[in-house]
Amino acid sequence: MYDACMKRALENIRGAVAVAGMVLVTLIGFIPLLPTSLVKLLAPWPAVKKPATHAVLWVARWWARGINACILGMGQTRVSYDQQVPDDPHGRYVIISNHQCWADVMLLCHVVEPQLPFPRYFIKEQLRWLPVVGMACWALDFPFMKRHSRAEIEKNPALRTRDMETVRRSCETFRDWPVTIVNYAEGTRSNATKRRAANSPYKALLPPKAGGTAFTLNAMHDVLDGVLDMTVAYVNTPEPKFWDMLCGRIDEVVIRVRRLDVPSDLLEGDYMGDADYRNRFKRWLEQRWAEKDVEVAALQDPRSSATRFAHVDSTS
Repeated sequence: MYDACMKRALENIRGAVAVAGMVLVTLIGFIPLLPTSLVKLLAPWPAVKKPATHAVLWVARWWARGINACILGMGQTRVSYDQQVPDDPHGRYVIISNHQCWADVMLLCHVVEPQLPFPRYFIKEQLRWLPVVGMACWALDFPFMKRHSRAEIEKNPALRTRDMETVRRSCETFRDWPVTIVNYAEGTRSNATKRRAANSPYKALLPPKAGGTAFTLNAMHDVLDGVLDMTVAYVNTPEPKFWDMLCGRIDEVVIRVRRLDVPSDLLEGDYMGDADYRNRFKRWLEQRWAEKDVEVAALQDPRSSATRFAHVDSTS
């Protein structure tokens, strides 16, 4: 009992040190972030806004590296990769991924950088007001999404298209920049409670929301260099928690990234107005999700003999 308590205490100390490191990295990053963000906000000239955006991206890259050093260095979680990430830092890509834990966001940066452009995420509106991070997300042109309940939409049907309009405006901005657009198609982190509430047909995943993915592909299809499918699984951990990862209680995370062949007839369409197109797109995404669910469920189940995806290219 004493040994178990000591082990738990040391793990918590490790997690606290990791949090302190992340706070320090964030505060240091805020020093150059504030003036560059203000320049981007206030300058009326594109010739000034463009270098300001480059400066913000530079800060974001180094901030992400520092945060990942804290997460992986203190937690000492092994990350196993099976990836087909092209070496194209000036391209335009969409990544469709499942979402299990807050660590997913930073691990994705760790996977794609520096081969691909710095990722932009569809994030919840509430994060706009988070100190430092909210400003960074705004300066990086992250789309802020307002999630509405079914009851709210029934009361005000106009809300149904509001997020889609946000996607459209953001994609107009992204067309002119090298970018990796990340869509967590489930809309939130998957756990057993949420899966029961959503009546999910999957063991480990929530049902994907097809609208955001369809709108992004429709808006960007003529400038995209590729669509990537990312699968994240926390080995032997059905309910991964960020704190547990910081404390070193998660031994391994497996990440698979592969190029996704999207049928040409799904790259263009009217998702809201064409029921046939909408149903075809949903079926296509749900089939991808069913395949992903088998992989994730096998890796997360402590009783499973699976230890990682097949064809692992490298381990760090």
